Amino acid sequence: MLRNKSREPNFNNIELILQKKSAPRPVLFDFIIGSEKEKLLTEKEYKNDSEFDKVITTIKAFDSGGYDFAPIIIRGMEFNRRTHYNHLETKSLNEGVISNRKAFNDYVWPNVKNANFSMIKKAGKYLHRDAKFIAFSHDGILENTIGITGFDNLCYLLYDDPQLVEDIFNEVGKRIEQYFTKCLEYDHIGAIICNDDWGFNTQTMLPPKILRKYVFPWYKKIVEKAHHVGKYAILHSCGYYNDIMEDIIHYMEFDGRHSYEDKIVPVEKAYSDLYPNIAVLGGMDVDFLTRSSSQEVYKRCKEMINRSRENGGYALGSGNSVPDYIPNENFLAMLKAAIEE
Repeated sequence: MLRNKSREPNFNNIELILQKKSAPRPVLFDFIIGSEKEKLLTEKEYKNDSEFDKVITTIKAFDSGGYDFAPIIIRGMEFNRRTHYNHLETKSLNEGVISNRKAFNDYVWPNVKNANFSMIKKAGKYLHRDAKFIAFSHDGILENTIGITGFDNLCYLLYDDPQLVEDIFNEVGKRIEQYFTKCLEYDHIGAIICNDDWGFNTQTMLPPKILRKYVFPWYKKIVEKAHHVGKYAILHSCGYYNDIMEDIIHYMEFDGRHSYEDKIVPVEKAYSDLYPNIAVLGGMDVDFLTRSSSQEVYKRCKEMINRSRENGGYALGSGNSVPDYIPNENFLAMLKAAIEE
């Protein structure tokens, strides 16, 4: 176990950060941790033979790392995409299966009844008594729509058949809403994280007016449902965000935002710009975590903790995820910057 026994998990710390307040101690936030990093944190307790094993391993890894929560995804709500595409080095945005009305009518949509939400209650027994889950989905509304149509084709359809585009977004949106609505029914869920990439490096993936028409209204409903039951909604979204930040804060009303890259907006600037309107989560650039020395990682993490200590509204973690290619000593240096206090 990496964390000191005196540092017990407590979801109240995450809640304080999402309320844009200070917590009694530094708080960690990461979305996804790679399997090798989970092995590092769980050692002999690591198991991945079944989906349940994977969930329990993630719980133990996040507990050992010093986090106050564990992420969880419920399988069974995946949107069918092309199955022949199997590149490991890259991911195409143009592998769509719906390009016209006939393909839309023939498409088999996922059904919320096929998802085993009882996994939340079953796995919740392995959480620390004061920890909670943060639920995420298999991609979000825009990402799944692009996966179904292909990016180039979606751009053409916006002009050639806008009604078909609206119908596709509605079919995807209502299912993502159904998914999170079911997650929110469980006491073990303390927050949801809507994971949906909306930007390239220098602009949004689609014009903001298109996002406002087809994507954002669905997330407004989802965030409202979380708030209605006294829970929190976090946005994980990669890429450029300047032109839609007002929508994220004041229209959809997310409590926190995750995913920052130095080449877009360094987390230090993001915190200066965004606090206290929204909590800033993570932000240690993945490339920085990969290429820097462990001393450099530790120093920057400490500086970010100290920068946000007085006002709060910040949790330390990776800018995106913790892939296995990040050196172990750098990952541990980031964790130690928070848990040694």
